[in-house]
Amino acid sequence: MKGTRFVCKVIFVYNLNLPAILSKETQVFTNSPPSPEALISHPAPNAIGKLPPASEPIFKPDLVRRMLLSIFGGTWKAGERLREEKLAAFFQVSRTPIREALQELAAVGLVELRPNCGALVASFGPREVEEIYEVRALLEAEATRLAGEHISKEELQSLQEELTDLLAAPSRSAAWSQRTWEADRHLHGLIAARCPNHRLTREIARYETFVQMVRETVGNRNHFQDVALKEHKAVIAALLRGDSPKAAEAMRAHILNAGQIAVEAIRPILAPRKARTASAESAA
Repeated sequence: MKGTRFVCKVIFVYNLNLPAILSKETQVFTNSPPSPEALISHPAPNAIGKLPPASEPIFKPDLVRRMLLSIFGGTWKAGERLREEKLAAFFQVSRTPIREALQELAAVGLVELRPNCGALVASFGPREVEEIYEVRALLEAEATRLAGEHISKEELQSLQEELTDLLAAPSRSAAWSQRTWEADRHLHGLIAARCPNHRLTREIARYETFVQMVRETVGNRNHFQDVALKEHKAVIAALLRGDSPKAAEAMRAHILNAGQIAVEAIRPILAPRKARTASAESAA
C-alpha cells in the first residue's frame, strides 16, 4: 500500500537445523545431532555421558536429549530432585521448556513427578530399557497392522529399494550408517503417520527422543543396522502382500530384538552408575 512502511525483523538463530518432515502434519525442529563419525568411532560409554556446552541455543528436543545424557551418564542419580529453577539456569532457558521436558521424560518413566515435591530421577537400568521396548513393540505392531492399507505400494516399493541398496553397499561408513538411520526413521515415521488411530500415534511419539538416543549409542555394533535393514524389509514385504497381521508380527519381532541390543549397548553405561549409587548409599 502506498505511503505505508513495513519493517521486517530478521532473527538469526545459531546452529538451527530443520530436519526431516515425518508427515504432512508434523515437523520436528532440533539442533544438529552429533556427527555419525563421532558416534561410531566412540562407542558407548564414550558416545554419551558428557553434556554439551550449556551456552548453546537449546530447543525442546535437544533439551530432552541433554537431560537423557545426564541420566545415562550418572550426572543425576536415582532419587535426586530436579529443581526447575536450577535446570533453567543451567540450560539457560525459561522454566516452561524445562517443565515440558520433564513431563516428556516422566511419560517414559525416567522421571517421577510428585505433588508438592517436584521432579525426581527414577531408578533406571537394563530392565527399564527392556520394558520401554516391550511397550514400543505392542504400540508399533498395532500401528503397523492398522496403517497397512493407508500406505501406497509406490511408497513401500521405493523404501524397499532403498533398503536393498543399503544392504548391498560395499562399505559400512559413517555416511552409510547415517543413511540407514534415516531410512529407519522414515519407515517407523511413515507407519506412525498413516496409522488411523491418532491416540496410538501420539503414544508412539512419546518414545522418539529416547529411541534416537539409543540409536546413537548403539550405532552399527555387532552389525545391528544390517540386521535391522533385513527386519525392515520383512515388514515392508508383508505390507506389499497386503498381509497386515504378518507385517505387525515382523515389526514386533524387530523392536524386541532392537531392545535386546539396546540393553547390551547401554548396560556398560548404566552398570557403573548403579555401582556408584549403591556405594554412596552404603557409605551413608
